[in-house]
Amino acid sequence: MSKGGFFADIALARRVESTDAWIGLGSARIHAQLHPESGASSMEVAGGFALYTGAGSPLTQVLGIGLDGEVTSTQIDGVESFFRARGANVSIELCPFADRSLLPYLASRGYELTMFSNMLVRRFVPPAPAITPGEATVQQCAPAEAEVWARTVLEGFTGAIPLSDESVSVLVSLFHQPETVCLLARVGGTPAGAGAISIHQGVAAMYGASTLPAFRRRGIQGSIIQSLVTQATDAGCDIGYTLTEPGSASQRNLERQDYRVAYTRVTMTRRLFGGDVLPNAQKM
Repeated sequence: MSKGGFFADIALARRVESTDAWIGLGSARIHAQLHPESGASSMEVAGGFALYTGAGSPLTQVLGIGLDGEVTSTQIDGVESFFRARGANVSIELCPFADRSLLPYLASRGYELTMFSNMLVRRFVPPAPAITPGEATVQQCAPAEAEVWARTVLEGFTGAIPLSDESVSVLVSLFHQPETVCLLARVGGTPAGAGAISIHQGVAAMYGASTLPAFRRRGIQGSIIQSLVTQATDAGCDIGYTLTEPGSASQRNLERQDYRVAYTRVTMTRRLFGGDVLPNAQKM
């Protein structure tokens, strides 16, 4: 095994999934502070959190449940009541190391598998790797650039689809996460891509690394990832993770930076009110 290798077990999954839940919890709390009219809220359940930041928000989901032992029917009742009261469907981001007691409840209640996500992990071994010069200049965003950063991330994922003010405001809550660094990549002074990293108990969560359609296939995302890796190493993190669509260009770019698939997470959804299931904003 290389010096940057790891063994994917429940101990690793607990560190990664608890960090992901911490980020989601922080986002819900910050969104509630910035936009009290949104009704953003959270509920602790089964070792994780049910999070609501709007019925159509990709951050409205359940994170981190089932990794500390048995999950009960009463706890699932509580999760469903939490979302039903807010007019939202239930989306559970399910780690394969979650306690198997959860599975019969999902099957009997009509949950459907709606998405796969690869959890990629790497170890950081100082010193930080040298950044290969690229076409883009990657720098940390100033507070006044929060909306520019959020729009760049979203447009990198959605392309020509118009952005709603709600989607932008929800992502701005990630910008204000504690121990978070948001980066903007520019080409000739024009925003070309963006990304972010949040640090919690030695774990670096990398998310949102996207490139605007006009700047793709020019190494922009690779430059952003290199800069995020440097941020994590300089902060003394020992591991980092990110979520990607399986087999995507993002996964290839991350594997070039020594990230490896630790496990595949699934999104299990119960449609209480119909509507589409939106991609998680933390996935690349």
